[in-house]
Amino acid sequence: MTSRANLPYTYQDLFPHAGNAPREHPTPASISGASFSDTIRNGSHHWTPARNLTAPVRSTWAHWRKLGKRLVRPKTLDFETATWEVFHLIVNPRKMYRHNYTYKHSGKSSYSRDDPSFLILVTGFLCVSAIAWGATYSPNFWDIGKLILTMVVFDFYVSGAVIATLSWIVSNKLFNPSFSVLAALSPASQYNINYIDWAFCFDIHCNSFLIIWCLLYLVQFFLLPALTHEYNFLSILLGNTLYFGAIGHYFIVTFYGFNSLPFVSNAYYTRGSPVATTNPARILQMIILAGVIPVLAIAWILSILFRFNVAYTMVHNYFD
Repeated sequence: MTSRANLPYTYQDLFPHAGNAPREHPTPASISGASFSDTIRNGSHHWTPARNLTAPVRSTWAHWRKLGKRLVRPKTLDFETATWEVFHLIVNPRKMYRHNYTYKHSGKSSYSRDDPSFLILVTGFLCVSAIAWGATYSPNFWDIGKLILTMVVFDFYVSGAVIATLSWIVSNKLFNPSFSVLAALSPASQYNINYIDWAFCFDIHCNSFLIIWCLLYLVQFFLLPALTHEYNFLSILLGNTLYFGAIGHYFIVTFYGFNSLPFVSNAYYTRGSPVATTNPARILQMIILAGVIPVLAIAWILSILFRFNVAYTMVHNYFD
């Protein structure tokens, strides 16, 4: 028996692998949601980790390059999930964000889509709608081509890029008081707590635009013979309700999208503290409910009172 056998066992003897394992020091990214919420309730912190800060952050261009690579590899596309998202965005958008979108992206460094399947479906829907509209109301090959270009490129992608840029600036201003556009162009800014990617803002636009396509490109196509009577009251009422309802629903789904981010949850703000009065989630909700929706409701009432047929005007702008 060796002299070592007479000595008491040490921690390394009982757990030989533990001594070789590196010690993990707690970081903001490693704190669990429950413990961090308790810390906030105690008043020691008022900020939350938006993502794993040690994970590599992709730039916007790198994100689009990855989408392009998957686009030319059909086997990597997940159309089943994209179809599920399309269905629930129309029927129950809140369920889509709660049960699919948030949890699927909770472990990633970016909350934007890395699969172009959803974009392919929406682009295909718009192309089919443009062909149907053109074949019915302007049966000319050149006119149909221009209609596809207008509906797909300008109505969806160009307007989406503009809206995504505006929402990217506004949302980052709300959740990052020190945010500036020039500073955001540097890669280091994306490690900031609560930073919202531009690609995520564009995804929110794509999700919200689906109800626009459903009501104004699909449903309106079948109702158009009844909507184009310029001064008929029922035609004006139905057409204007369709348009203003679609736009209002667009903003509501947009709010659901930003509210799905983990750091937007009201649980991260202490009740009764000064931070609670300036909760960005509350501000965003008030912008939609007390700002955009009432303005749309007033515009809808005025358009009916003054007999302004929105559907008639839009159709003539497209085909005249």
